Amino acid sequence: MPFCDLVLRATKPVDRAYPTEIRTLGDHMRKRRLDLGLLQREVALRIGVDVTSVNNWERGRASPNLRAIPAVIRFLGYTPPPMAT
Repeated sequence: MPFCDLVLRATKPVDRAYPTEIRTLGDHMRKRRLDLGLLQREVALRIGVDVTSVNNWERGRASPNLRAIPAVIRFLGYTPPPMAT
């Protein structure tokens, strides 16, 4: 409207799914996925696995098998530090 010069400025709220602390490989995966604005199925296509695998990794229910590790590292852009078990 021509008589309204109001400009709203605020930071976008952080997604509740965004990990607050990076402790597991799944946390690394979720953080990178959300930073890129991707869905789990899009990550699964990039890595070459089933969407269920990505979901299980992010939830800490499973870890990537040895064949998927190189693609996971390429997706992350770095090698995550070893996680304590």
